[in-house]
Amino acid sequence: MVLVVTVVILVAGAVILARRGGAEGDAPERLAALAASQLPAERRDWGLAMAAELTDVRGQVPRWRFACGMLRIALFPPVRHRIAVLTVATAGLAVAVAGTLLAANAVPTMPAFTAALGLLLGGYATMVAWRWRSGQPPLPHLVAGGAALAGASAAVTAAVRIAIARPAATADGTHLFAILFAVELTGCLSLVLTPPRLGSHSRTVLWGALAGALACTAAWVIIALAGQFSTEQVTGYFSPVSAAAVLVVTSCVAASSRSMPAGAKAGVLTAVLGAPIHFAIDMTALLQVRHFALTSPFDMSAYARGGYPTVASYLISDTLGGYIITGMLLYPIALTGLAILVAAATARLRPTAAGSAD
Repeated sequence: MVLVVTVVILVAGAVILARRGGAEGDAPERLAALAASQLPAERRDWGLAMAAELTDVRGQVPRWRFACGMLRIALFPPVRHRIAVLTVATAGLAVAVAGTLLAANAVPTMPAFTAALGLLLGGYATMVAWRWRSGQPPLPHLVAGGAALAGASAAVTAAVRIAIARPAATADGTHLFAILFAVELTGCLSLVLTPPRLGSHSRTVLWGALAGALACTAAWVIIALAGQFSTEQVTGYFSPVSAAAVLVVTSCVAASSRSMPAGAKAGVLTAVLGAPIHFAIDMTALLQVRHFALTSPFDMSAYARGGYPTVASYLISDTLGGYIITGMLLYPIALTGLAILVAAATARLRPTAAGSAD
C-alpha cells in the first residue's frame, strides 16, 4: 500500500512538471536550459547562448549528445583551484581510510558503513571544492547546513550506540543496509548544503524548512518522552508529524512566494532535514526499551531461522533495517511527491485569489 501511494504521488507530480515544462521545448532543450541555469553567474550568459544553439541541431541523438555535453560542463566546470581540489580529495580519502580502520577495531560491525560514508562525503567535499566560488554563504544557508550536519551526526551516533550495545543487531553480511544508510545520509547533506538556486526565494525556502524541521523535532522528542517506548511505535516508520510539517511549510512558502519550485523545495528540505533527526530520536529511544517480546508468528519464525543471540537483537535489527529502507528512503520520497503536488496547487490558487480580491 505504501509503495502504491508513493508511486501515485510521484507520477502525479511528474505529470504536473511535464505539463509546466511542455511549452519550453523537448527533453534535450529542457535539459540544456537546466544545465545553463546551473552554471556560475559569469558563465550563465554563455550557457544560455549555447542552449539557444540547440535549435539548429537536427536528429535526436545529436541533440541528446549536445544537451548531455552541456550538463557535463555544468556538473564539472573547469577547475579554478586545482591544488585545493587535490588537497580536499586526498584529505577525504585519508579520513575515510582512518575512520574505517578505527571502526574495524572499535565497532567491528560498522567498517563497511564507515568506509562508504567516508568515501561519499569525501567525494562530495571534492565536488564542492571543484565548484567553489568566493563569497560568504547567506545566514539561512549556514544555519540549514548546521542543522543538516547535526541531524546526520545524531543519526550516526545512534547507529554506533546500537552497534556497541547490540552488535548482532547491526551485523550485515551483505553490507547493503550499511551502504544504503551511508548514501541516504550523504544525499540528505548534499541536498541541504547545495540547494538549487531560487533567487530571491532562497531565504524564504531555507527559513521555512528550518522552522518545519524544528517543529518536527520538538514533537518527536515530546512523543518519545511522553510514554513508554516500544518496538511497535517504530514499526510503521511513518510520522504524521512530518507529513503535516511538509504540508504546512510547502503551502506557506508557495503562497507567499507565488512560486511552485520554491514551495516544493521548502517541503522537500523539511522532509530531508527531519529524516535523520527522526531516525536518531527513535533509535535512541529504542535502546531504552528493557523488555522485548515476539508478538507475531512471522517474527517467531524469522527469529528461529536468523541465528540471533537474543530476541532484542533480532527486533532491533529488524527495526533498524526497516527504518533505513522505509523511514529514510521511501517516506521522504513520498513526502517529496506530496510537496510537489501541494506546491503546484497552492502556487496556482494564490494568483486567482489575489485577482478575485481586486
